[in-house]
Amino acid sequence: MGDVTAPELHCSILGPLEVRVAGRRAVIGAPKQRLLLAILLCHANAVIASDQLVDALWGERPPRTARKNLQVYVSALRKVVGDRISFQGWGYRMRADRDDLDLLRFLELGRSGRAAIRSGDLPTAAALLGDAVGMWRDRPLEEFCHVPLVAAEMDRFTELYLSIYEDWVELEIELGRHVEALNSLDVVAQRYPTRERIAAARMTALSRCGRAAEALAHFEGLRRHLAAEMGIDPSPVIRQLYQSILNGEGPPPARLPGMTDGARPRPVRVLANRLPRDIDDFVGREQEIRRILDEGSAVTVITGGVGTGKTTLAVHVAHMLAPRYPDGALVIPLRRHGDPRSAADIQREILKGVGMDVGSVREDDVLASVWRSWLADRKVLLVLDDAPDEPSVRMLLPGTASSRVLVTSLSRLSGLESVARIGLADLSASEGVEFLSRLAGRDRVHGDLSAVRRLFREYGLSPLVLRLLGGRLARLPHLPLGMLADRLDRTENVLDEFAAGDVSLRRRYEDYYARPSWPHRAAFLALGGLAGPVFGHDELVAALDGAGGPGERVIELLLESNVLSVAPIGTDAEVVAHSLAYSMSPLAHRFAAELGGNGRR
Repeated sequence: MGDVTAPELHCSILGPLEVRVAGRRAVIGAPKQRLLLAILLCHANAVIASDQLVDALWGERPPRTARKNLQVYVSALRKVVGDRISFQGWGYRMRADRDDLDLLRFLELGRSGRAAIRSGDLPTAAALLGDAVGMWRDRPLEEFCHVPLVAAEMDRFTELYLSIYEDWVELEIELGRHVEALNSLDVVAQRYPTRERIAAARMTALSRCGRAAEALAHFEGLRRHLAAEMGIDPSPVIRQLYQSILNGEGPPPARLPGMTDGARPRPVRVLANRLPRDIDDFVGREQEIRRILDEGSAVTVITGGVGTGKTTLAVHVAHMLAPRYPDGALVIPLRRHGDPRSAADIQREILKGVGMDVGSVREDDVLASVWRSWLADRKVLLVLDDAPDEPSVRMLLPGTASSRVLVTSLSRLSGLESVARIGLADLSASEGVEFLSRLAGRDRVHGDLSAVRRLFREYGLSPLVLRLLGGRLARLPHLPLGMLADRLDRTENVLDEFAAGDVSLRRRYEDYYARPSWPHRAAFLALGGLAGPVFGHDELVAALDGAGGPGERVIELLLESNVLSVAPIGTDAEVVAHSLAYSMSPLAHRFAAELGGNGRR
C-alpha cells in the first residue's frame, strides 16, 4: 500500500484466520487479539464503534479496564499490520485492499466474472468466477462463530460464495464441462441440500453424463429436505427440469444469470426504474453526494433530524446511481401511516410484483432466503426510507454486493454493521441564500440579506423550513423580507406559519413525537423547559438526569436519534467559551416548549 509503516501483508479469512507478513506467517496467539483482528478484517475499510468491539470481546459484563485493554490489543496488532488500523474518534478501522485481504480479491473476481457474463464473454467469466471459487478454503472464521458481530458476516460471506459458485458451475455446464463440474457438485450439493440452483446444476450435469436415474433421485432427495426443513415444495422451475429428465427429453440448455432465465426461478418482469421524480431546485449537499457516489460500501445510511432532507437527498442521488443498476431502482417506505411495516410483508409484496409465486412460503426466514436469492445476481438499487430500527433494515439487505442500498432514518442506526453513515445537519448560510433565491427570486433575497440572516437565526436552515419560507415568499411577491420576519416574530403560534398545502412542519413534529416506539418523550419535554436552542453540557446533564436514565446517557440517546447535535464552539455567546455545547432545531425547541407549556405557541 506504499506506507513506510505498513509492511507487506496478506490476510485470509475465507477459512481459518491466517496472517502473512512479508511472506512469513505471523503468529497471533492471544484469543481476544485474534478475535479483534477477525472483526476488523471482516468489516475491512469500515469504522467499527469501540462499544461494539468491547461487547464482542467481553460480552455483557466487560471489565472496567475494557477500553484500555482494547487500546492495548490494537497497539499489539499494529506491530503486525502497521498503521492500517486507525482510530476514527468513535471507533477503529482496518484499511485494506485486494492484495491485503482475500475477501476483497474474492469480491473483485466475482464482480468481474459477472460483468463478463453480461458482456457475453463466457470463457472469461468462467475463468474469473472459477478463480473466486478456488479462493474459498472452508467456512470463514469458524473459531469465532459464537460472536454475533462475526457470525453475521460469516453468513453473508457464505451466501456470497454460494451465489458465485452457482454462477460458475452453471457456466461450466453450459461450456460442456459437466463431467468436471460434477467433481465439486457432489460435495457442495451434499453440504447445502436445499439450494435449488445447486440441485438443478447437479441434475443437469448428471443427465448430460447419461446418469438420468441419479438425477431423478437427487430431485427426490431435494423434495424431502425442503418438506422436512422448510415445509415447502420444490419450485416450478426445478419440477419442470425433473419432468424433462423423466420424459427422456434431457435438461434444457443452461441459461445464465445476467443474460436470460437460469436454472432457478427468475421472473420475466423486472423492477425497472420506479423512483419518484427528482426535484429541480436541489441545493447543497455536494460533499455528501460525492461521498455516496464514490463510497465503496454497498449500504449507506443517511440520518438527520426532522426536515433535514434525508429522503430528498436519497432520491436525488438514486437518480444519479440508477443507470448503474439495470435490474431496477425503487423506494421502499418502511412505515405505513406512521407504523413500521414488517420486512416479510415488504419482501412478499415486491416478489409478487415481479411475478414470483411465494404464496406457499410461510416462514419468514425462508421468505428472506428467497428474497436474497432473487437479488443475488441482480443489480438493483433500493432506497429503504424512514427506517425505524436496525432489524427492519437487516432483513431487506441483499446477500451480495451486486446491489446498492440507501437507507434513511431519524436515528443513526448504530447497530448496523459494515455500512457508511452520512449525517445531515442544516444547510450552510450561503446554501440557504441560494435555496431561497431559487424559490423567491435572487434580487429579492439578496436585496435584504439582514432579514434573511434574521430568519435563519430564528428558524434554522433545514431544507424543509427553507422550502416553506420560500413558498410563503413566492405566494406574497410584494411582501418585503423584513416585514415577513417581523410578522413571524409577532405570531403567537409560529409553528402554524410553516405549512403549505398538505405539508406542515407542526404535523411532522407531532407525528414524530407520537410514534409509539419513541422512547424520548420525557427528555424532549425537559429540553423544552430550558432556554435554547443551544445548551451547555453541565446544564443539559442536570436537566436530563432521570428523563430516561442518567443525564450523560440520555444525551447520548438524543444524539443517536438526532434530536440533539454537538454545537460548534462559539454558536451562542451565552455558552461558556471552549465548553462542550449541544443544539437542536430552533422550531423543534419551540415545539418542545409548547408541549410543556413553557413558551410561546
